[in-house]
Amino acid sequence: MHDYIEMMQKMTGAGNKQDVEKMLGDIAFALDKSAIVAITDRTGKITYVNELFVKMSKYKSHELIGSTHSMINSGLHSKQFFKDMWATIGRGDIWHGEIRNRAKDGSFYWVDTKIVPFLNEKGIPNRYISIRYDITERKNLKEKILKDAEVYRLITENASDFISVIDLEGNFRYVSPNHESLLGYDLSKLQHTNFNTIVMDGDHPALNRALHLAKYSSTATVEFRIIDNNRSVRMMKVNLHLIKEKGEYFNHLVVAMHDITIQKESEQLIRELAFKDQLTSLLNRKAFSEKLYTVLESAKKRESTLGLVYLNIDRLRHVNDSFGHKIGDYALSVIANRLKTILSDEDIIGRISGDEFSFTLKDVKNEEEAERLTAEIKSRLEMPIQSNEESFSISTSCGIALFPKHAKTPTDLIMNAGKALHYVKEHGGGDYQMFEPGTAAKTLERILLENELRKSVQMGYFTLEYQPKMNLVYGELSGVEALVRWNHPDLGRIPPDKFIPLAEETKIILPLGEWILREACKQAALWKLQGYASIPIAVNMSTVQLEDPEIVETIERIMLEEGVGPEQIEIELTESSFADRDEMRYTIQKIRDLGIVVAIDDFGTGYSTFSYIKELPADILKIDMSFIRDIDVNENSQAIVKAIVTLADTAGLNVIGEGIETIEQVGILRRLGCREGQGYLYSKPLPPDEIVYMFPKVER
Repeated sequence: MHDYIEMMQKMTGAGNKQDVEKMLGDIAFALDKSAIVAITDRTGKITYVNELFVKMSKYKSHELIGSTHSMINSGLHSKQFFKDMWATIGRGDIWHGEIRNRAKDGSFYWVDTKIVPFLNEKGIPNRYISIRYDITERKNLKEKILKDAEVYRLITENASDFISVIDLEGNFRYVSPNHESLLGYDLSKLQHTNFNTIVMDGDHPALNRALHLAKYSSTATVEFRIIDNNRSVRMMKVNLHLIKEKGEYFNHLVVAMHDITIQKESEQLIRELAFKDQLTSLLNRKAFSEKLYTVLESAKKRESTLGLVYLNIDRLRHVNDSFGHKIGDYALSVIANRLKTILSDEDIIGRISGDEFSFTLKDVKNEEEAERLTAEIKSRLEMPIQSNEESFSISTSCGIALFPKHAKTPTDLIMNAGKALHYVKEHGGGDYQMFEPGTAAKTLERILLENELRKSVQMGYFTLEYQPKMNLVYGELSGVEALVRWNHPDLGRIPPDKFIPLAEETKIILPLGEWILREACKQAALWKLQGYASIPIAVNMSTVQLEDPEIVETIERIMLEEGVGPEQIEIELTESSFADRDEMRYTIQKIRDLGIVVAIDDFGTGYSTFSYIKELPADILKIDMSFIRDIDVNENSQAIVKAIVTLADTAGLNVIGEGIETIEQVGILRRLGCREGQGYLYSKPLPPDEIVYMFPKVER
């Protein structure tokens, strides 16, 4: 994101980061306000419309949903027109065209329409999303020009926002008035110049190729950047059409330019969200793994050694507890910037999780050199950090693995470096360790904890607490999330972040997860028996559980045995459950086929699948609290949340904001379109006998 902001500053001349961040917020807002969106099932029945669709059609949303687009058919287009359209999308292809529709009051409006089919696992469309833009004014302008003069008829055959006529050398012969009103050019001067004068120098070759193509093929389409009179850069989609009719402009080119700047900026923002960590602007976990694959392929061809360092900031939680999360986030950004400064441009750096980073050491000769470089980097990273009047130091732990000695694939290299890091953490942290076979051997403390974990599952030392999820619009309870707690009789309460990873690694999560689901189902049945309204309970499920081939049957059996319906249970999964594993997605879809709602927890971290939201077999996105924490002061966070909400709405997914702590955050989330949330503002996780006071009673 940092690189993108710098690019935007250069392109727009914005003076500071805040100006660009505000611009990004405006882009997300404009995206929501500019597109007319509808979703239909495979038969054409409408299942979703946005506010702009309602506004343009003048129908109420409840009138549209459940019907088909035939209710807005203007009668202009032939049956063959729609037959061809359905044939295209029925094959799974995208259809693009212009359609005239009829509003409820009888008026007509034109829309530029793109219909995108969503395919099931068999490649067959099961629903369609249509994205439309209002081009009524452009169409009306075309009709007016047709009436006014012959030249306008020729120009508007490819009418768009900016219309001009040029000769085959690119010299202007006619320029539409909006070149002055919207771009700021003096028409009297512009008409005596060449088209190249307003096109960015780097895009001249693209323009010249398009001119050559249009000259011999009659038409051409190209995208390039122009500079307006204020020296701002605009991205244009340009159609060129050769005039073949005899007349003053015979053998000239009609140029129709459409400003797609906001569209391109929005697409760039989504790409940034999909591959960059938002706090540090480093590669996120998924992007780092993909980039590492390319780096290893290059090292393999050169027959060179490459080092990978997996770094953890020791006890970052203490910084958050002592100075607050903002200072903790600042510390993470400082570490990221120091890594960028220390490492070469050829090395790659990623933020793998909350307090973990990974980076490469290119062309190291051996283990000794990798250890020496790691020690030097570690020393520089641990220099004091100054924030306002506070100064504090951090320590780091590092695991090192070498390609190809320790691993030959990105996954194995990261895993082995992680094992070496784990060894360092188990021995007190603050050091570095080269991977060796047996690095991840269990320490005595780990063995004891694992044994106690196994016994506690059998002895029933676990309990569930419940945190409410609230409807942000009406302030009503919409659900609860079940959170497991380990209350050991001798060791006391053990935090989940200490025992859940161990439970997953040792597969103890399988019996523990089954107990959690059964206990949640028992509680749901009990609350219903006590006369409380049916409030869905969300149960977290790990990737390890999803890999169990009998997980779907287990869920169905427990629900049947405890007498609860699918509407009473939700399943929450991490993003990693959806990452590039077809069998995992198949399992998730089978869970949904039971009628159970599936939510993606901590969305936006780890794999950042922003650009693939429409492909996810899920019903709910839970926006990670890292985006909510500073949403009242950080416009970039607002832009990110708005982008997620907009895309989720388009795909028909609900959105929940996590970690809400202030009324101000609630107001901003509501304004951005987020309808549900949870956090300590409403309540911390509570035992069943306390959370029940928030439940509405069913009147009998």
